[in-house]
Amino acid sequence: MKTFLQFFLISLILAICCTCSKDEGGVGTIQFRMVNPVATKSQSNLQKALSNPQINSLQAPYVNPDLTGDVTQTTMVTLKFCVGDVWVSTGEVKAGGTDNLTWVRLTTTTNQELKNFEDYTFPPVEIPAGTYKSIKITFKNRFYRVVTLNSNPTVKYELLETMGSFDDPCNDNDESWVDPNYFTEQGNHKIVGGVFKVVSPGEKLRGFSIESGKTVTLNWRLGAGVTEPCTNALLDLNKNRRWDCGTDDITIICPPSVEFMWDFVVN
Repeated sequence: MKTFLQFFLISLILAICCTCSKDEGGVGTIQFRMVNPVATKSQSNLQKALSNPQINSLQAPYVNPDLTGDVTQTTMVTLKFCVGDVWVSTGEVKAGGTDNLTWVRLTTTTNQELKNFEDYTFPPVEIPAGTYKSIKITFKNRFYRVVTLNSNPTVKYELLETMGSFDDPCNDNDESWVDPNYFTEQGNHKIVGGVFKVVSPGEKLRGFSIESGKTVTLNWRLGAGVTEPCTNALLDLNKNRRWDCGTDDITIICPPSVEFMWDFVVN
């Protein structure tokens, strides 16, 4: 009996040690993906418009056609912007706190190009096993809202806007970066006055676990997964029939299903 108990205890200790080693010292794989449900919705006019070679042109800056009048009715199909780097952390970003977290980088190099949301691809990356609670993403200030004309979806507009503030100067050659965005279960944070501040509580990242030897896919979804697009009425305030960033305006009308700009979902 004594020998049996000793054998049982040794086996139990070895099992516990192996489990600890697996959880604390192992690595798993994360696949980060950017998903635009509007662009991938099948059998729709938007899908046909996005598949048009002219629509997918990476010409920069894109030369917009004239607006149709004082108000031009369009449908938003994607965002064209620059995602520089993506990090995750097992620490949690909290309002009022500082960025003293340890970050694990998911991008191998800092991207410098503007791309449509759904055109981004990221290679799988091995990271330490654990529970991750925060994600940090960097953006360039300049971006384009890509819309198609309601009366003719093959007509596209790339509307220059700025990430930092609506009052920022608009420049098609702007290569500056804005402060990082931090996402947690409490929403999207930015650093204001040296501490984290929630700027959009609905843009959430729920914690996810990386297990040793396993793969997790983290999807960043434009429109928080909603497939119904928003209508964008372009207001030509200076009546020159051109889109002028910083002068003209947009009235955005979304279906009830659209609540947030984006979210993060783990598969």
